[in-house]
Amino acid sequence: MPSIVYLNGEFVARSNAKISVLDRGFLFGDGIYEVIPVYQGKSFRLSEHLARLNDCLHKVQITNPYTEKQWQSLIEQVVEKNDEKNTSVYIQVSRGFQQERNHVATPAVKPTVLVMTSPLSSGDAELKPIKATLLEDIRWKHCDIKSIALLGNIMLRQEAEARGCQEAILHRKQKVTEGATSNVFIVKSGVIYTPEKNQYILGGITRDLIIELAEKASIKVIEAQISTDELFTADEVWVSSSSREISPVTQIDDKIIAQGEIGSIAKKLHCDFQAFKQTLIND
Repeated sequence: MPSIVYLNGEFVARSNAKISVLDRGFLFGDGIYEVIPVYQGKSFRLSEHLARLNDCLHKVQITNPYTEKQWQSLIEQVVEKNDEKNTSVYIQVSRGFQQERNHVATPAVKPTVLVMTSPLSSGDAELKPIKATLLEDIRWKHCDIKSIALLGNIMLRQEAEARGCQEAILHRKQKVTEGATSNVFIVKSGVIYTPEKNQYILGGITRDLIIELAEKASIKVIEAQISTDELFTADEVWVSSSSREISPVTQIDDKIIAQGEIGSIAKKLHCDFQAFKQTLIND
C-alpha cells in the first residue's frame, strides 16, 4: 500500500504529492515543522507538540491554519490511512506560494500544509550507547524556533557522521547548548543538569518529560549552563529527542565517559519513560 500524505486539503500518495517551485518553504526554508511520535495509535503529548507548533508559527508570523482539534483529527486520519501503529508524524507548515520570488511575503499568502508519517521503533529495547563529537554551534540565534531551515544542523550532523559519531554536542564559547538533533543532559553526584531554555535551545517535549519523570523519582534536576569541561568529567552524559528518547553518550571524541558504562540514572529514567508510554497506550 502506498504511503498516504495530507497536502493542502487532500490525501494523496506520497509519490504524487507536489508543491510549486514558488512555494516559500522550497525557496527560502520559510516554514515551521513538528515531529510527533505515535505509540500503538496514541499520539505522544499531542497538546504540547501542537502548542510548540503554534508558538513557533506565531514567532515567524505565519497564521496557524488549524485549531488543535482540527490538527488532532488530521493526524488521526493520516495515521489510520497508513495503518501504522508505531509511527512518527511529520507536520510542515510553510508560508506558502506567491506569484514571484520575493524576500518579503505578500499578506495574501496561504500556508502550505503537509502531514506525513514514517516508521518509528517502539523504543522499548535496551538502551543503546552512542558516540558523540563536540562541535562549535554555528547556527543562527533563534534555535528556539523549530524552523525547516536546518542547514546548520545538517552540516553539524554530517560532520559528526564523518567522524564516526552518531550525534554532535554543540557549544557556544565553551557553554553547551544542545545536540544537532537533540537536547543534552549530564549527571554529577546524583544530580541531573541540563541547559536552561533560551534562544539557543529548542525546548524539547521529550526533554520536559524526562525532567518531570526525574522529579517524580526524587532525582534533583538543575537547569543551568554546562561547560564543555563538565561534559568530560560527568558521571553520565545523555541526549534526548522524540525519536531517540534517551541515548547514553559513552564517548565524546577520544574521551571515554564514565568508563564507557551506561549510568544508573539513565537506566532508571529509561524504564520510567517506557512505563509512561505504556500508560499512554493503555489510556
